[in-house]
Amino acid sequence: MGYPQQCGPARSRGLWNMPKGEELLIAEPVERDREGLRKLFDSDGYISTACTDPAQARDLVMRKFFPCALIDLDFGGTNEGLALATYVSQHSAPTRVVLMCGRRSFEAAVEALRIGVVDIVSKRPDQIDHLRAAMQRAVDRYHAGSKNSSLLREVRAVLDDAMKILLLLGRRVYGSADSSGAGLQMKPAILVIDEDQAFLQQAANLLTDKPWEISVELSGGSGLDKASTFSFQIICVRDELADLPGQMLLRSAQSQKSGSLGLLYSQTGTGHIDRYEGGSVKASDAPFRGAAHLVEKLGQLVDELGTLREERRYLQAFRAEHGQFLKRFADLKVRIDSLSD
Repeated sequence: MGYPQQCGPARSRGLWNMPKGEELLIAEPVERDREGLRKLFDSDGYISTACTDPAQARDLVMRKFFPCALIDLDFGGTNEGLALATYVSQHSAPTRVVLMCGRRSFEAAVEALRIGVVDIVSKRPDQIDHLRAAMQRAVDRYHAGSKNSSLLREVRAVLDDAMKILLLLGRRVYGSADSSGAGLQMKPAILVIDEDQAFLQQAANLLTDKPWEISVELSGGSGLDKASTFSFQIICVRDELADLPGQMLLRSAQSQKSGSLGLLYSQTGTGHIDRYEGGSVKASDAPFRGAAHLVEKLGQLVDELGTLREERRYLQAFRAEHGQFLKRFADLKVRIDSLSD
């Protein structure tokens, strides 16, 4: 494999935490590779013990406990590393094993997984980071297996609650930084598609004090063209259009601009007004009470958009100031979630 003989500390510490003195058994038949592995993992904080033959390895396993073992597939002969891994699992069940292999062997890989090895790593210099990560998983699984799994569930729950609390505090901190309230003023782009000009005039009279950017189209075809050409945050469509069913128009528009919110209103019978997201109805209100009802629903959507924009602003500010913490948090969550209960 040709592991480097001089191995300094790991450069990308963020990929794994230092083992802080974890005992590691290295079973590698090639002297140069054995020494390279020992220096590599000693530099990462392990306390490494290297052995030269299977008898010595079995003797060490019986005399001393190792949380982790790194075993060459051909240690002591072809596929003999599997026999040692089996011996370790039988005589030191908490020990977690990572297997190295300098050749491909499907049968050996299947057997290794059956025995319960944590990972199988190819013996190549470009796999050193993979090997380090595999050893970190072995350490993690040893500690997870040595404690009640309910502790892991509690840790997950506490981490989730901690993030919620941090984000809540972030909203208060970053929200107070914009005390002018300017961040709450929304000027959404709204498209209204309706052939009934009298209805449109009623709605316009109710919108004179709204700082919204409203475009109006008087047919389904022109409305669909407009929705396809420009970005609208909200699209309102009357269902009873002469040239296109409003429902089909709104679904088509949202399939092209998935982030837009939609309102479909109908005056058939008692009427109704439906809220659309991603081409599907998310809420329905009946009966439809005319232009005032439409303006009321528009106001609710605009308020939601304002809240979402503020949430994004809080998150952006939080990430900018605490990016490294969030990365560490995410990495820790992935590691905990990967552990077996």
